[in-house]
Amino acid sequence: MRSTLPGPLSRRAQGFDRSLGLILLASLGALVAGLLLPAITVRSLFISQDFSLVESVLSFLDQGDWFLFVITFLFSVVFPVVKLITGIALWFFLDATSGYARPVLGWLATFSKWSMLDVFIIALIVLVADGRLLSSADIQIGAIVFSVAVLVSTWATRRLSALAGN
Repeated sequence: MRSTLPGPLSRRAQGFDRSLGLILLASLGALVAGLLLPAITVRSLFISQDFSLVESVLSFLDQGDWFLFVITFLFSVVFPVVKLITGIALWFFLDATSGYARPVLGWLATFSKWSMLDVFIIALIVLVADGRLLSSADIQIGAIVFSVAVLVSTWATRRLSALAGN
């Protein structure tokens, strides 16, 4: 049975839920790795080039596509990192059942799906590159690690919200 004392959920969790903090920490590590590892390889007749998710987001800035840069940077880099850091803070240090935490947890759970925007954009890049003559694009480990990190962190955030009573 769960204690009704205020404080970090990490001290009150039961069963499998006790590992939620480690899952959040592992998701943060996987997210950083997924952002930095090669995520897409673009090949043409003479060259082959790997891009990480961070490099692909920054390429929008280099090309002057400010709108795409801002959207992908916010929802693929900033939001997933903030979501995980907030979840870790609520798990280990803050009272996730307090009045201020409940709206934050609801907001995180609602907007978690937007963290996959970068993966969607990479899929579009692959489709466009594959449609060009003498070029192709392949998904690499970075996109897979990023996708897994986002999916696991989305589940963990929703579980944290449920444990907090949202």
